[in-house]
Amino acid sequence: MNKLLAACSLVLGIASGLGTLPCARAVELAGLKNAHDPGTITKDGNTYFNFTTGTGIWYSTSKDLITWTGGPAPVFTTYPAWIKNKIPNFAGSFWAPDVIQMNGQYYLYYSVSTFGTSSSAIGVARSPSLKNPAWTDLGIVVESFGGAAEINAIDPALFRDHDGKVYMSWGSFFGGIGLAEINQSTGKLAGSVSTIWGGGHRDIEAPYITRNGNDYYLFVNRGSCCKGSDSTYYVEVQRATNIRGPYSGTRTVLPVTDGKYRGPGHIGLLKQDGCNFVSTHYYDLQDNGNAKLDILRMSYSNGWPTLTRNFTSFAGCGGISDGVYSFRSRHSGKALTVANASTADGALVQQFTDTGARHQQWHVISQGDGYYSVINAHSLRSPDNY
Repeated sequence: MNKLLAACSLVLGIASGLGTLPCARAVELAGLKNAHDPGTITKDGNTYFNFTTGTGIWYSTSKDLITWTGGPAPVFTTYPAWIKNKIPNFAGSFWAPDVIQMNGQYYLYYSVSTFGTSSSAIGVARSPSLKNPAWTDLGIVVESFGGAAEINAIDPALFRDHDGKVYMSWGSFFGGIGLAEINQSTGKLAGSVSTIWGGGHRDIEAPYITRNGNDYYLFVNRGSCCKGSDSTYYVEVQRATNIRGPYSGTRTVLPVTDGKYRGPGHIGLLKQDGCNFVSTHYYDLQDNGNAKLDILRMSYSNGWPTLTRNFTSFAGCGGISDGVYSFRSRHSGKALTVANASTADGALVQQFTDTGARHQQWHVISQGDGYYSVINAHSLRSPDNY
């Protein structure tokens, strides 16, 4: 696996889009702050997107992570036909969407169900752009059929590992939390499903996996949601040295109540300029328990993540944002390219006129220790393998 120093002048000089966010107050967001079960905040160009539970999949946008504006229209105005077949009494509320960039597209995962049952499904749609969306629904990724021991097919969360592989975790009560690798071309499952935590109808849901160094961290919600000021959600984390577990060492990272913040839930991680910014929702005790977006800063102490609202700026931390980049020579202006768009081990990497093709694009993934993986967006191989 190729590693680049965070301070490497080569990367800082030629990677595109390495801006620093303006300073801002992090705790008090502005504008339209509505959010419940928010997905991972995702950037397209100069705009951040927050997809969240709502009719047709609701979302908001921001230029600075501070002031949020409602999107012009939901993702779906006409619902995919398969949903009515799967959930006959579906009323239009899509739950807990999450989004990830793969295969030159944005893939949006969402769940459909009815409250308190395990008759559910996770679907996926994709669009080449979030700013100018053209969504195509790809159908069901995984489903459950109402069994008491099934992994309930809701609350999808996507994670890209250091080697470029993408995994989806999901689940709620019933059979616990599931995990499977995702095929980055189809958006569907690429392998077997593992149960990594929970089961027995315990109050464990809304998983989210991150990695720092050699450790994986599984965040989950405990308690109950959706009761406004009476909600009892809180967030726990466990860790493992393998993405499929076993996870252990349970710690609470967000309590049920912290000042006006009640029932926090649904972790998502934005790696921005070397910082870790975590999005969640909370029920505002100073505003009739309305659900709102919250953004906290995450760091690691003694091998465990800690979350805080006590920070004053979204400015960078001296690193690079996770994302898709092109690398261009200062001398020639040409792009680092896999010859002939090969996906084979040992293929030549060379400079070539930048056409915007995927074999000229590279995932940059922070490993959390000052090093970064660089994975070709087309072949999903690192330069060390060519």
